[in-house]
Amino acid sequence: MKITGVITVEELVAGYEKIFDLEEFQPNMNAVWDLSALDLKRIPVGDIRALPAAMRGLMAQRGDNYKAALVTTRSVDYQLLRMYFSLLNLISPGFRMRLFQKLDDAYGWLTE
Repeated sequence: MKITGVITVEELVAGYEKIFDLEEFQPNMNAVWDLSALDLKRIPVGDIRALPAAMRGLMAQRGDNYKAALVTTRSVDYQLLRMYFSLLNLISPGFRMRLFQKLDDAYGWLTE
């Protein structure tokens, strides 16, 4: 999945819901989210805080045994996402999501 531009939590949740309609979708399938074209600094902090609650119901549909790799080439966004991941790990221990700065590294982790 590739996300570009400025996005709201509502748009992100709506886009996430669309993956369930894809013919290729299977619960627990691994995923790569390319966020390289997304400018996280332009997303309000309140939206970032609201994201876990908005995604909670969708995560159950998604499954509980998959890896998700997020990729960003922007160093500021990488640091912001690292902080967000720290919070997610406190809320959901065992969360199988990793952050990368290169797509090749993300795909490599998914195939390990």
